[in-house]
Amino acid sequence: MNLQQVTEELATELARPVLVIGLDESRLASSSPSASDGSNHVVVPIRGGSGPLAFFWLDAEGQPPLSASDFSLIDAGAGIARDLLSDDPAGRPGSTRELTMAQLLDDDPAVRRAAFAAAVAHRWIDRGGRTVVRALLVDQAVSGLQQVSLGRHLAARTPSHTTFLRERDSVVYLVTRDGRSDPELNRWIREESSRVGVSVVAIGSAHHDPASDDLAEAAAEARIAADLTAALPELQPASSIEDLGGWVMLQSVSASPRRLADISPAADTLCRAGDALQRQTIETYLDAGGQARTACERLHIHRTTLYYRLDNMPEVVKDALADGMKRSTLHLALKLIRYWEASGAI
Repeated sequence: MNLQQVTEELATELARPVLVIGLDESRLASSSPSASDGSNHVVVPIRGGSGPLAFFWLDAEGQPPLSASDFSLIDAGAGIARDLLSDDPAGRPGSTRELTMAQLLDDDPAVRRAAFAAAVAHRWIDRGGRTVVRALLVDQAVSGLQQVSLGRHLAARTPSHTTFLRERDSVVYLVTRDGRSDPELNRWIREESSRVGVSVVAIGSAHHDPASDDLAEAAAEARIAADLTAALPELQPASSIEDLGGWVMLQSVSASPRRLADISPAADTLCRAGDALQRQTIETYLDAGGQARTACERLHIHRTTLYYRLDNMPEVVKDALADGMKRSTLHLALKLIRYWEASGAI
């Protein structure tokens, strides 16, 4: 987002004209060419580490009083505008806690590492497993300003030691310093987000690797966990990357669905045949480790029915079931198909 986009989004959310005025009273951005800089307005400073950088001028002519939610959006807009107007040199951590924490997920690795060192030195985060990054995947209709406002709101009210890091691509990133359990905190995040009118589609989390001097890897893993649980709701309430096991490996597979026949001819046959019952039977049977009794309980069928279905599978599938490597590949390929289907790859 640039300063003009921030101004326009803020004006849309507040339903009133908004200006950004520089310290020399020049107009830096305006929600519309006709926005007035007359005397009847609310002035909100955009503060940097050493003082005001600019000001929001919010039209108050004939407008209702600003609400608490309005001020949350203004605060979010001021935070974004501050980062855009700040002239901190690349690689140097910000002059305040808020600026430093925001730089933990900066695009520049040097900036991230410098911010990480500063945050650890000030004990704002810990190096290692007590530091957890959460990625909140929100509805794409939620504006960037609303996402920042949500992140700041959650960080201020959370029952754990949490800081808002940034928003990007409909994901709100938070870092938590204590070891509070995922289900407990995630439940609170969903309830509080819903209370302020934002729908959280999925939550992913990842612990910081104590050997790393960068928080970006944990953030990327948290995003993967969020994407997986959004695509495959049956994985919930799991949210931690550590709990998703083989699904993470499958998510990282770069092979095109067109290569499915090369990966597992048996899985390709089950997928292309369009027989949902055959596919469900094989996947459940493999999930059960080949244990007929367990598979029958999950499928709610008699053992004789299971054996009948297995005997009538395509030859390529029966061949795969009889071979260790092919059987394992078939199992993983069936899961990969489900992920591709859920994520829209096929």
